[in-house]
Amino acid sequence: MNARRRAIIVGVAVGLLSSSSAVALQEATPEASPVGPPPLPEGCSVIASELVNPRFVAVGDDGTIYVSEAGVGGDEVLEPPADPVATPESPGTPAPVEEGGPPSGPATRGTTGQVTMISPDGEQSVLAGELPSYAMGIETAGPAGITVADGEILLAVGGAGPGTAMVDALPNENSVVSIDPESGEATLLADIGAYERSDNHDPFNIDSNLYGIDVADDGTIYVNDAGGNTTYRVPAEGGDPEVLAVHPGIPLPEGMEGPPGGNPFRDGAMELDPVPTGILTVEGGVLVGYLSGGPFPPGAAVIVEVAEDGAISDVATGLTMVVDLAAGPDDQLYASQISTNFLGEMPEPGNVVRILEDGSQEVVVDGLMLPNGIAFDENGDLLVVVNSVSLGEPNGQLLRCEGVAEAADAPANEVTIALDEMTYTPRDVTIKAGTDVTLHLVNEGIATHNLTIDAPGVRGEMLAAGEEMELTVNLPEGDYSIGCDVPGHRISGMTGVIHAVP
Repeated sequence: MNARRRAIIVGVAVGLLSSSSAVALQEATPEASPVGPPPLPEGCSVIASELVNPRFVAVGDDGTIYVSEAGVGGDEVLEPPADPVATPESPGTPAPVEEGGPPSGPATRGTTGQVTMISPDGEQSVLAGELPSYAMGIETAGPAGITVADGEILLAVGGAGPGTAMVDALPNENSVVSIDPESGEATLLADIGAYERSDNHDPFNIDSNLYGIDVADDGTIYVNDAGGNTTYRVPAEGGDPEVLAVHPGIPLPEGMEGPPGGNPFRDGAMELDPVPTGILTVEGGVLVGYLSGGPFPPGAAVIVEVAEDGAISDVATGLTMVVDLAAGPDDQLYASQISTNFLGEMPEPGNVVRILEDGSQEVVVDGLMLPNGIAFDENGDLLVVVNSVSLGEPNGQLLRCEGVAEAADAPANEVTIALDEMTYTPRDVTIKAGTDVTLHLVNEGIATHNLTIDAPGVRGEMLAAGEEMELTVNLPEGDYSIGCDVPGHRISGMTGVIHAVP
């Protein structure tokens, strides 16, 4: 990204593909690519590699993992329009690509988009291919949001972005499709690009590039059009999309100066495009993450809740370049940020954060190179797509990061139990059945106490105040009563239960 581009308030339109609201994210430069692969964050390992501009990840009920890949365009060369899209740098002409800038070339399109599957035993294969893909240099659009519902794979396929009104759409472009998990056959459910061309609910340029997707409990499909700044609702069986919300612009962050005359892509308003990316269904509506428009200033991105009546309210602010949302098995909200600062000479790595109840964030996995889609498996391990933009040959990866979001009641292999006056803390414990589990017993009271597991007759030592011990147990699946053997302590309430679960 050269200095002139970086200064533009809402990004640059280059040929057909780049726009203020396209989720290109691909304005990174070759010099931003580190020498050799970056070190993996602690606790993370690679479970899929050689992915082609990967975008999102989903997990099936049987543990199969699905990754959408935007592809690398194709053989059809797209000529710039006779009247090129204006840019803030030079109205009426496409922005130049200066020497030393990102690799460029003619815009192309084809059917190199695909969905890859990783079986529970780790085998990687292409499930569905020949899906729409657009490319301009390192910028790509194609298969994006992916989810699994009732054994069906649902996929949001992106497209031409600001070129939507200039070219005839490819089959399944800017559409929601279902994919047969056995054959890989794609079936059209909703053509949202056609809806954008005919209605253009966002009052600015015609622009469509589908991104995040999710499904409610009743089967209703929700999808974000990042190019059109709109969230749509699609019937479970497919059909005409319905606008849930058109997202408003984001006010410029405090201290940020806009260009004279304001944002030319938003009729001169001093605001950024919202660029809705990740989406997550919740009771009464959906949560939506905003990337924010270029130049993607730190702290400009937000997460909002969109109610079923379309009302929008903030959930978390002060984020940067949000690209996906996911709920962990611990019932917490997580968000991926593709870069924590895109304005430096070398864009900073991205991360995954946990969103706390007050809207603040805590980093759970840091130092990720261009992360995008996130999901969780049943163990609470985080799955995250990295290298989601090619800075040369496609080298996308899928990482598994262990234990990021373990459920509060997940079976444990180690548990600390405090013994106090006539109580255990916790007094209701869940452990893993059929395996060695260590119970750390600590007497935090004044009197002497112990812990006995009644049915198997496992008895801990008597512990005086301040003493502690470790007790190793291996229990078959079931519920086990515990209590203190000191006379009078059980009747006074010093009891509890251990649940041994698979």
